[in-house]
Amino acid sequence: MAGFYDDMAEMVTELLQPDGDGGLGQGTVQLKRETPGVVDPQQPWVPVEPREQTWPLNAAVRRVSQKYVDGTLIVATDNQVTFAVPEVVPAITDLLIIDGVELAMKDLRPIPPAGTVAEYIAFVAG
Repeated sequence: MAGFYDDMAEMVTELLQPDGDGGLGQGTVQLKRETPGVVDPQQPWVPVEPREQTWPLNAAVRRVSQKYVDGTLIVATDNQVTFAVPEVVPAITDLLIIDGVELAMKDLRPIPPAGTVAEYIAFVAG
């Protein structure tokens, strides 16, 4: 049986679908993760390319809400990305690709902060 936050996660996914699919999502937003390649111990001199993976996100992007501005890490010109729970658990070391531009996350917050996550809020430079 699905709990309240499972239901909320489904609702967020539906709400943040791309505009063309009837949702409130904006632009193209992806989560990108790079993992280092594994060096072959028999040929350690052979360079190994990192592995890149991307996942599409149902997301909305806007200027950061004043309530999150702290003046050092998060500033008023930053962008706030609200996105539905993706296929993988996002990490602060991942990148967000917004309309083709790769951006490092300054902060990443699961909502709610404990238990079943219904959505994420990330902050990127604006």
